[in-house]
Amino acid sequence: MLAIMLAIVSPVWAQQKIQVSGKVANEKGEPVPGASIAEKGTSNGAISLEDGRFQLSVSSGAVLVISFTGYETREIPGGSGAPLRITLVPASKDIGEVVVVGYGSQKKTSVAGAVSSVRGAELVQSGSSNVSNAIAGRVPGVIANNRSGRPGEDDASLVIRGFNSFGGGTSPLIIVDGIPDRSFNRINPNDIESVTVLKDASAAIYGVRAANGVILVTTKRGKSGKPTIQYDGNFGYQQLTRQPEIVNAWQYMTFFNEVNPNTYAQGEIDKYKAGNVPGYTSTNWLDEVFRKNAPQTSHSLSVSGGNENVKYYFSGQYVDQSSNFRNSIERYRQFNIRSNIDARISSNLKVNLDIAARNEDRRYPTYSVGSILHETRSLYPFIPARWENGLPSAGVAAGRNPTILVTDAPGYNRVNNYVVTPQAGFDLKMPFVTEGLSLSGYVSYDVNLRHQKVFNRPWDAYAFDRSTNTYTNQRSSTVSSASVAQNEDMLSGSTQFIKLAYDRTFGRHKIGAFAGYESTTSSSWGTYAYRRNLLSDQIDQIFTGTTDGQNATGSSAQDGRASYLGRVEYGYDNKYLLEVTMRYNGSFNFPTQNRWGLFPAVIAGWRISEERFFKENVPFVNELKLRASWGLLGSDAVAQYLFLTRYQLVTNKNYYTYFGDDYALNNAISLTSTPNPNITWEKQDTKNFGVDATLLDNRLTFTANYFRYVRKDILAKRNASIPLFTGMALPSENIGKSLNRGVDFALTYTGDAGELRYSAGVNGTFAKSKVLFRDEAASVPQWQKSEGYPIDSWLLYASDGIYRSQDEIDRSVHLPGARPGDIRIKDIDGNGVITANDQIRIYETATPKVVYGVNLGLNYKGIGLNMLLSGQSKAKQMINSQVQGSLIAPPQWLYDGRWTPENTGSEYPRAHTSNSVNASYYNNSDFWLRDASFLRLKSLELSWSVPTRFFAGSGLNALRLYASGYNLLSFDKMKKFGVDPETNNTTGINYPQTRIFRFGLNVGL
Repeated sequence: MLAIMLAIVSPVWAQQKIQVSGKVANEKGEPVPGASIAEKGTSNGAISLEDGRFQLSVSSGAVLVISFTGYETREIPGGSGAPLRITLVPASKDIGEVVVVGYGSQKKTSVAGAVSSVRGAELVQSGSSNVSNAIAGRVPGVIANNRSGRPGEDDASLVIRGFNSFGGGTSPLIIVDGIPDRSFNRINPNDIESVTVLKDASAAIYGVRAANGVILVTTKRGKSGKPTIQYDGNFGYQQLTRQPEIVNAWQYMTFFNEVNPNTYAQGEIDKYKAGNVPGYTSTNWLDEVFRKNAPQTSHSLSVSGGNENVKYYFSGQYVDQSSNFRNSIERYRQFNIRSNIDARISSNLKVNLDIAARNEDRRYPTYSVGSILHETRSLYPFIPARWENGLPSAGVAAGRNPTILVTDAPGYNRVNNYVVTPQAGFDLKMPFVTEGLSLSGYVSYDVNLRHQKVFNRPWDAYAFDRSTNTYTNQRSSTVSSASVAQNEDMLSGSTQFIKLAYDRTFGRHKIGAFAGYESTTSSSWGTYAYRRNLLSDQIDQIFTGTTDGQNATGSSAQDGRASYLGRVEYGYDNKYLLEVTMRYNGSFNFPTQNRWGLFPAVIAGWRISEERFFKENVPFVNELKLRASWGLLGSDAVAQYLFLTRYQLVTNKNYYTYFGDDYALNNAISLTSTPNPNITWEKQDTKNFGVDATLLDNRLTFTANYFRYVRKDILAKRNASIPLFTGMALPSENIGKSLNRGVDFALTYTGDAGELRYSAGVNGTFAKSKVLFRDEAASVPQWQKSEGYPIDSWLLYASDGIYRSQDEIDRSVHLPGARPGDIRIKDIDGNGVITANDQIRIYETATPKVVYGVNLGLNYKGIGLNMLLSGQSKAKQMINSQVQGSLIAPPQWLYDGRWTPENTGSEYPRAHTSNSVNASYYNNSDFWLRDASFLRLKSLELSWSVPTRFFAGSGLNALRLYASGYNLLSFDKMKKFGVDPETNNTTGINYPQTRIFRFGLNVGL
């Protein structure tokens, strides 16, 4: 023991040094410049030169660690002094040979569940600063849709394998470095090592939160070797992908004269139509509100390295996104730092300390995006943004000129999020008990402090009277008085986890097992304060307001779960794989008697390619694995306290009560819900059958899955038992049931031709749900029922074209007041009257049932091209801007294609607004439903890894330049409407998606 201790503490200078030289090459014998050669267990190292050669002074008997991006890391003896020739083998596309799974990792060949992974290096290729957008098209089974490109609010909605529930949440559980509920949207993508998606019973280890799938995010950690510094910086600009073309002034007047005759005089219309009459010009309000290009920039710096005793990874990032609103205060900035440290305390004990912090700084106008764009579309095109004397126009009413609303003239809405996520852990190997036994655990405490301040004040906007040539300031009508509102929210969460694990190999038998305990708790509080009538509209402090109308309130909430969990893995002869997992879970969302449940899973695999008969007869197949899994997964994504009788304070003084001897006016409480003391979690029977294959000398890889999920105990109303017309209501109960089934697959081929390396891959997902039971009222017509049909659907009036003449109307069942040019609504129930019963279900929504992606990669002598195409089908979207108001300027396609007495064969109905006769029927008909399928060039990156001869002696060991684009092209059927097919907004008053162009460089030191 004394000898061992002396060996550990013996200084490096006391050991004999020898000179080692050699050459690093790839499998074709070509030199690999820039490879890292490090003496294992020290910070001593070197970098290979342009011809692949290197020299390094090391200790006698040293082990060399050779690594280079895109190649497998090698360890070889290097202390003999003989010249070395080191050959590097390209790394697998699947994150090496190890895949992160729940509470651990497994060799890729041993994974029997439906697990998909993507490397962080691929996510970086996306131009979006939001990581969730980089998932689309890269991971089979994941349905990702980006609905908005607004800075700071450009998250993608994520669904794994479609919808399984119509009662609770459908979002997957996000786990970052083992900690649940950490958002990965704003993580620095350069910090991500891998993202793994658990799609089947492999997620059962997460118990009551597993039914919607699990996404595991693993951040980078330090590795032994010379310190490595990496810088990634880029600058780019954003453009809106689609904007509709809006009618000009005379077209607007013509359109609204058809809606309400004689609204505008023909003489006025003619002046605007002439286009050469002073003062009679048209305004394109979308062009006034939006600018073409908005800058963005991102800079990331990391330092990593270490030795066998201490390894570290430090990083920082700065992101700055401007808005496409013109002259706007809108802006999003983000500051990220991360420190991941691993230390070996002894030969058996390792500890880690990870700290990540982030500041999300949002600056927005006081008006919402919906309000700003509603005003933009409602403004008359004959009103200018500014009058001839330069004064801003007042808009339609109350000075709501949207070019002013996007500025700080009306005030501001500032939101700051401060997020800190520390985590500490340990891993203790216990060979003194038995070989393969270990004890590990971690604890975290996450804090998210949100500060919001909204400052409203009057602004200057002018109305113009053409008859008197006078301007009138509408400042007094903009807001009643200056006001300030402050909102402070604090969310804290803690996780504690400990596990006892055993991993051992006995001949052909491999055994792995662990048992663990996890506890998660969270709490939040918020305070809100408001005052108006500020002393000055130049001072944004709440103390300057009066007590008249002031408001001060607060709230708090809590959540928690506890779990006992475990897994047993068995493998025989590296052929037969068996895995059993269990989680006994308790959730805060349910009453004591229903709080705990057991969630088991069984996963099996057969590596048929390891069988002798297969190897001898099918030599072109390198790997073939058959997989099957079953599990019972849960979902507690329901509102809290549904098992309790709940009350709320009555805030409307009209409903206060008189109480006491003096009949004083008192606040009151009201009953807000009927409790369900038997509420429990949703349960999902999950089955998956899959195959993994590698062929043609490992060049072709293929994986495919068939899945079938049956979800029961979905929270739903007993509508058949208590009809809506009774005025009574029962609480939601666990009575619903659904089915979701489908397939997903991925196919990838990699190859080379001389110095050209290439790869091509395609992946796809098809998921179709069905409601098996929903207690629908007997009065619901068969064609409106959801039972037996997909979960997601539209309920719309069935249309049958457009009435071309009065004779067609007279010969049909029609709505009172119907006119030629109106949409023909079908009488579905055949009772001779158009009613709500004539609505039908359309079993497609903006969430697609089919998604797919195509990945292409080329590299020739350091010049790289990477392309990602993503697409969707089986999706529908409503497109009808006129439904949002009576003044909305119609898009050009609607104006040009509308019905008129001169154009009775039109594609679209006559001029209409939300106030038109029967608008509630026409605007909510399937006439406006459009195919939202698309194929999009999601990302394209062209890069050049600069040869080392160009920067030899500069201290750099790698330099890469790149140009990339995001959301570059879309092939779809919605271009004519000026709408992005990925939207889910009917009226077009959402912030559009963005196209991003970036130019940047990577530097290695």
